[in-house]
Amino acid sequence: MAINKKHIENIYDQKFSLFDFKRLRNYFEDEKLNEKTRQILKGQWEDFKTDPEKQENLDHVFYKLHYSITKEEPSKKVRLSTRFTQIAAILIIGLLIVGNIYYTQRNPAMIKSREIEFISQTGFRNQFKLPDGTTGWLGHGSVLKYQISKNGQRIVDLDGLAFFNVSHNDKQPFIVTTPAKLTIRVLGTKFNVSSYSQTNSCEIVLEEGSVNLNLDNRDIDKMMPNERVVYHTGDKSFEKSIVNVNDFLAWKDGKLVLNDVSLEEACVKLSRFYNVRFELQARGLEDHKIRLVLEDEPLEDVLKLLTKLVPVEYQIPERKMTNNNSYSKKTIIFKNK
Repeated sequence: MAINKKHIENIYDQKFSLFDFKRLRNYFEDEKLNEKTRQILKGQWEDFKTDPEKQENLDHVFYKLHYSITKEEPSKKVRLSTRFTQIAAILIIGLLIVGNIYYTQRNPAMIKSREIEFISQTGFRNQFKLPDGTTGWLGHGSVLKYQISKNGQRIVDLDGLAFFNVSHNDKQPFIVTTPAKLTIRVLGTKFNVSSYSQTNSCEIVLEEGSVNLNLDNRDIDKMMPNERVVYHTGDKSFEKSIVNVNDFLAWKDGKLVLNDVSLEEACVKLSRFYNVRFELQARGLEDHKIRLVLEDEPLEDVLKLLTKLVPVEYQIPERKMTNNNSYSKKTIIFKNK
């Protein structure tokens, strides 16, 4: 196989296809080509030009990307931040995946002592792939840390929203820890977890396989497909129900499903979907439920629709300049009509 630089150029130009990505992966896996591949990537790296008008400093991101695809020993901790506009998150994730494949095959022992961190701060969701083959999606404002413990367990520390398609491994359990102190233990399965540190609950929805739930170092429940469990940290109570999992997993396909939720809950989900801030000043609307499925609808259209479903009106204050010369997040205020 010969290297076609066009595949690499397509990736850096953010115009790549799945075929381009697979070719790049093949280049790394071929011992005769991986040295030349690294040199081409290094050249692309050195030729990269950022927009001087952009204020955010991305040097740490590009340095670690470069560090992961060169022949030098990788650092003990690789941090992936998607908080930038110059390069799409999927590009950075894709190249780090290639780096992980390369290092896992050349020196598998390295992966045991390394922590990988994904931060999803731009876009409604971002895709990830872990070194063990587990894939998934990370919701907006979420942080995922992955490492392999000394006893061989695959440990994920999640703060936020994530969907996991866990690679099955009988010898290496896959464990997800959450801010709610609820631990999820699996071998190989598909499930959704929502547990933000600023909330007082943890939600698990199981699509396939089974999961064990653990609290305070003791097993408390075993979930089966199509089950949803919500754990409330305040009173340590659990709610378990049979659900349509598609309603809870649609977010990874870029859709937001609001199924008989209150305006307060809708605002929480909409704030992550559109990356805006909501301020709910309306009162006495607990009995009004919202049912919507959103995908490509502009925010303005959704706000107008909400005023027809719920007796509220909205205001959008002018955004203000902050001390670091950036603008404050867009805010929507709901008030009673």
